[in-house]
Amino acid sequence: MGLYDDANNELESLPDPLKNLPEVLLARLELLMMLKRWEDGAMLGQSLCGLWPKQSDFWFRTAFCLHEMRRTEEARQTLLNAPEPIQNIAVYSYNLACYESQLGDVRAAKKLLKECFDKDASFKQLALDDPDLQPVWDSIGNA
Repeated sequence: MGLYDDANNELESLPDPLKNLPEVLLARLELLMMLKRWEDGAMLGQSLCGLWPKQSDFWFRTAFCLHEMRRTEEARQTLLNAPEPIQNIAVYSYNLACYESQLGDVRAAKKLLKECFDKDASFKQLALDDPDLQPVWDSIGNA
């Protein structure tokens, strides 16, 4: 609803012990992303990945912030550094496919999409409209 200042004020008004909970820090990270403060989001996200490496949302959002800054190779590497349990989540394969596609490795992107769809077929519809995957669709059309 665009009430970013209100959201920030609510986060700031929390008691100090609550401000450091992973859920609150995730809300702060999401607020930075809504504000398109990608650099701040990436820096916060990288810290959060170090503090709570098992929290998959931190890894995905950090990578997204990096990708939005056109630092897609760093986004890719961020996901590759995620703990193994996170690498087994469908959205991991999907996001990594997007980054591989944008970096020009269409073959790797196709393989990752297959892995994603095998885990969760609901990603198929999303993939059709994702501009990050356009190189994949172009390669199929040219084949």
